[in-house]
Amino acid sequence: MVYQAINEELMAVCVFEAWLEEQMGFYDWDRMKPEEVTDLYLRKVVAGKSIAVARIEVKEGAVTLPHNHESEEVIIVLSGAWRFQLPGRDVTLLTNQMLCIPPGVEHSSEALEDTVALDICAPTRPDWISGEDRPLHSDPDQSLWAV
Repeated sequence: MVYQAINEELMAVCVFEAWLEEQMGFYDWDRMKPEEVTDLYLRKVVAGKSIAVARIEVKEGAVTLPHNHESEEVIIVLSGAWRFQLPGRDVTLLTNQMLCIPPGVEHSSEALEDTVALDICAPTRPDWISGEDRPLHSDPDQSLWAV
């Protein structure tokens, strides 16, 4: 009887561990191929059910046009300088600084130098996965040319 109870408990633990392993993911930024959003903007994305984390590499001059979304967003600059335009003020993030942008707040940005950052959004950003956000990262002034 005791043996059967221990066996059932071990089976339950094994089932739980298998379920847990299915729910979790292990990722290595160094092994992930970046998405080239533009020639100045590279992104690697990991998306869970309710959060998305992106490793962003932007070159000096890269822009993100004004937009908002339902996600809360946290940007952590690992190296470089990235300026964000927010309602009423600009914020420049330097190495090891971060910015929290509440859901629905319009914002835009410009990389002041080559920058590496983590961009964390909750809930997740399906437009990052689908690529629908690509036009936000194209500077319209760069596409104008004289005939």
